[in-house]
Amino acid sequence: MSDYIASSAALRKKKTLKKSINFSVMVVGGSGSGRSTFINSLCDQQIVDISANRLPGPQEFDPDSPLGFLFQLRRSNVELEDNEGVRISLNIIDTPGFGRGVENLSQFEVILNYIKHQYDEILIEESKLKRNPRFKDGRVHCCLYLVEATGHGLREIDVELMKQLSTLVNLIPVISKSDSLTETELQLNKRLIREDLTFYGIPVYDFNDEFFQIDKESDYESYQIAQYLNNSVPFAVMGSNKVIDSADPATGHRRVREYPWGLVDVDDNAVSELSVLRNTLLISHLNDFKEYTHEVLYENYRAQALGNDDRYETDGLIDSNRSPISYSRDQSQFDAVTKPLVADSYLAREEQIRLEEERLRVFEERVQSDLLRKRQELEEREKELSDIERRLASGAIDV
Repeated sequence: MSDYIASSAALRKKKTLKKSINFSVMVVGGSGSGRSTFINSLCDQQIVDISANRLPGPQEFDPDSPLGFLFQLRRSNVELEDNEGVRISLNIIDTPGFGRGVENLSQFEVILNYIKHQYDEILIEESKLKRNPRFKDGRVHCCLYLVEATGHGLREIDVELMKQLSTLVNLIPVISKSDSLTETELQLNKRLIREDLTFYGIPVYDFNDEFFQIDKESDYESYQIAQYLNNSVPFAVMGSNKVIDSADPATGHRRVREYPWGLVDVDDNAVSELSVLRNTLLISHLNDFKEYTHEVLYENYRAQALGNDDRYETDGLIDSNRSPISYSRDQSQFDAVTKPLVADSYLAREEQIRLEEERLRVFEERVQSDLLRKRQELEEREKELSDIERRLASGAIDV
């Protein structure tokens, strides 16, 4: 019997390891904030190209945009695996070109609408009579907001965007390029950022939130870890794309920043909190981020979207306590609200499909017209060649 139990446990673990865990992280940072290098360092591999000092390409310029260029999010996917064989399908959404313009409200809308769209996709899928078994959850489970190491706290653009992000996603501020500050300046910058977060009422992710029910008496270790992580916010990190060989049995290499006086390991906890942040995101608190997103943030958004919850104020803001809500209504009320929502979504998609078909039809007609013109030109050339050959054969043309 014990052998059967052991083999069953091993089989369950084997089946669990076969499926990768889907996890999505958004990294918001302005141009020059070290966003691309941070992403590569976080995953410890080359994920995105370094965009420093890069001007927008011809396809990115948009004369109709107030920014002068087309702002788009960039999505990357990487498969990671920990020491126990657990695979993580990590989706990374970042913001190349963010903050480049003078007026950035349109960029805010692109970022916020992406997060809301993922919630809408889940809401529509839940409303279907027959759901898609292969539907993929694209909700953003955590947003890492890169704050530039200026030593002056948050900028106005940071405050405005973080306020709106905090009600939709688990928000964690991160000080990028922290090696540009001395230890005293870094601690001052951390304090100023915390004061700004409190002053402007921006709720960031609380590792000791009552949702997780961490009991100080029965689980003191988890309580200590949560307190340590809360005290570390905002995390101060440095990144690097320089990799050298090392004797580390786990990776066989290490990422370092090169200075005139020597090398600094970006995973050294004494100088950077990158390793702590990576372990928090991808190992220790991964499931917590996913559960809080589904049980709290999505439920708040769902209740607001369906529009029958008196917890919301007239301005549409979600309760800043961010506690789980109890949402219940009878089936007839639910259908009365969700059916028009689904119908509107279907109509919008049908219109989008119709426009795409029209665009393809016009493109096909243009291609056919080009082919016909090329064929006519080819036939004319063939006639000219045949005429020249005939005249050569008859001796009408002297060679």
